[in-house]
Amino acid sequence: MEHTARSDKLLILLVLSALFLLNDFLLIPAKDFVSWVAIDYVTRITAIAVIIVVIRRNVSSPSEFGLKWIGMRQLFIWSLVLTVTGILIDQVVWRYFKTILPDTQMMSFPQTRNKILNAFDLSVGVALVSISEELVFRGYFFSVARNYLQSTTAIVLLSLPLFGLIHWSVGCHATVTTALWGVLPMVMVARTGSIYPAIIAHFLTDVVSLSSIVPERWFEFIK
Repeated sequence: MEHTARSDKLLILLVLSALFLLNDFLLIPAKDFVSWVAIDYVTRITAIAVIIVVIRRNVSSPSEFGLKWIGMRQLFIWSLVLTVTGILIDQVVWRYFKTILPDTQMMSFPQTRNKILNAFDLSVGVALVSISEELVFRGYFFSVARNYLQSTTAIVLLSLPLFGLIHWSVGCHATVTTALWGVLPMVMVARTGSIYPAIIAHFLTDVVSLSSIVPERWFEFIK
């Protein structure tokens, strides 16, 4: 019975991961903003819907997805550390790897001049990205991998290439950078069992990346 439960959870993790890995095949040919956003939102909402069904049917508990509340002090400290680290990796380390790795980017990010659509995507869209990816690739990955591996270090290291690969269409530099970005959040999940700080940090990091809230010149240490 226990073996069957473990196998079911592994299968769920593989299905959820496949949704993200295959998503980019649909996004690559999408050239306009609305189509691109619609495809991406459907994938992420589908992943969250699957997670809700899994929890409601008691296949996995909320805590196995990292939905575990921690104290406000821990939440604040971890969120701050992860956000600062995430922004530096996303802005500075990203530029470094872009200069040393071949240009393999296959997907473009269509823009819109519609301020309402842009604001919606920077809020709701980025929230969907943060919540869906942290639920799957941090919370659930750690819980499922722990059924097979006793070493926390091994679990953290194993999670990195998978998280990097869901950004494969953005290029080699994106795959490497996002894999590195995933180190500290996974360590945090291993220590606290919660993904809430990672969701907050992921959201803020992406908002900085996709908006002009922080001037890009602040991060242009590498040309």
